[in-house]
Amino acid sequence: MKKQLLYCIILVALLASCAKEPIIYRLLPAEDAAAIPYHLGDTVKMSNENNDTITFLVTYDTIEPLSEDDAWYYADDSKMTYIPGPYCYGRAVQLRSYANNTRMKFVVLPEKQFYYLWDHSFDISCQLIGETETININNVTYENVYLRQEYDTTTGDVLSRWYYNEEVGLIAVKNKGHSLVRIP
Repeated sequence: MKKQLLYCIILVALLASCAKEPIIYRLLPAEDAAAIPYHLGDTVKMSNENNDTITFLVTYDTIEPLSEDDAWYYADDSKMTYIPGPYCYGRAVQLRSYANNTRMKFVVLPEKQFYYLWDHSFDISCQLIGETETININNVTYENVYLRQEYDTTTGDVLSRWYYNEEVGLIAVKNKGHSLVRIP
């Protein structure tokens, strides 16, 4: 009887020691989630490099848990760094143009860590905190605009340029001869 009791205690101790700790997700503050102004069903008009009007429809807008493998941002312009610590919730929004099958995806994480993807060929990672600019595009003045540029290290030429405002969203993006500009 004592042997059976001893085996049961050992078995319970082994099972208890193998239990995983629960994953704790950092919440996404409402202010951070609002950094993407698009909502399900919204339409956004942009013109491309040929001055064709492209109408995007917001087809996906959700708050979802993201693992450390999914959470990324640039700490500075030269080094990619992952968000340390526990997992977090992020807001993901996708805009899609069915006319030419173009997609844009926006993701915001806690502390306004931001990610933008255009047709799986161009992406921007940054933090929406800090220095902003005032710009004029198509005779419309935008304030509090975040600018991100990528340069050719040998020539110093601008390879890509991205303008974003938390109130209106993407204002303009240019990459390798392709561009989109917001139509107000």
